[in-house]
Amino acid sequence: MTVLLELKEKLKNTYGKYDIYLKPLFKFLLAACVFWIINGNIGYMEKISSLPAGLALALFCSILPLGAMIFAAGVVILLHLYALALEAALAAFVLFALMGLLYFRFAPRDGIYTVLMPLCLHFHIGPVMPMAVGLLGKAYSVVSVFCGTVVWFFLNGVKQNEAVFGSGDQAAAASKLTVALNQVLGNKEMFLTLSAFAVVTAVVYFVRRLSVDYAWLAAIIIGGLVNFVVLFAGYLALGITGRTVPLVVSSLLALAISLVLEFLCFNLDYTRTERVQFEDDEYYYYVKAVPKMYVAKKEKRVKRFSSKGGGRVSKKQISDKTDKKIR
Repeated sequence: MTVLLELKEKLKNTYGKYDIYLKPLFKFLLAACVFWIINGNIGYMEKISSLPAGLALALFCSILPLGAMIFAAGVVILLHLYALALEAALAAFVLFALMGLLYFRFAPRDGIYTVLMPLCLHFHIGPVMPMAVGLLGKAYSVVSVFCGTVVWFFLNGVKQNEAVFGSGDQAAAASKLTVALNQVLGNKEMFLTLSAFAVVTAVVYFVRRLSVDYAWLAAIIIGGLVNFVVLFAGYLALGITGRTVPLVVSSLLALAISLVLEFLCFNLDYTRTERVQFEDDEYYYYVKAVPKMYVAKKEKRVKRFSSKGGGRVSKKQISDKTDKKIR
């Protein structure tokens, strides 16, 4: 444990010292991953789906606030869908406008969750984000989870029906808009996932705020169990098969990542808990204080060596002795 705490302190000090360089680097890597996934899955417009274009956009987003990355990703998605079918682009524009109003009303500072949510779903570790939001965010931060989840399911549905959208038949053109809207309004799995993530976020947020020992650990374990039970029961009710193994793996990964977050962001020493009671003219106060785990800095001691006569050896004497030895 001591080694891990020392490593944590080193990482914290290093980030604090070089954050002016690390923040743009992290945003560049995140944006590059976002545009790479978008271009790789719905890269219908060749001009903006190339690697240099994606890297240029990522570099542009690295020097701007995180909201610019969300806006740029939305524009790229709309351009790709416009190249596929106008109806898909119109449906996406309406969807993005509604989510934008909801996002900027409730969670304008939680853009990182909105960006990471589709990435986690793409890599089949979706439960990580509601667990992380419940541990680190506020109750309204679940709005950012909703936005990212809806976008991922919508784009995944468009990709699965790209043959319908790419058809030039006039008879099929009338149903393209209906198919696009159905990717959101008629997607039962999406509503199941949104419900599960909302419950998990609320449970983790409520439990980790309790004034009990190991509240964060209890929140992680309970949240992981709730996520598995709700999704597993929902898959059985909807008749969705082939999701049990991915659900188990994603739930275990969510638990592991949440434990890492607890160690980095919380990590209390409950063995040294103190309870203080005091009063003023109007109230009695009962305070529970739990110290954080930390590693005391090692003190460096400089020892001075003296000569045989008891006096101190000066730099000149040391250099003279060194010269004699060389000669």
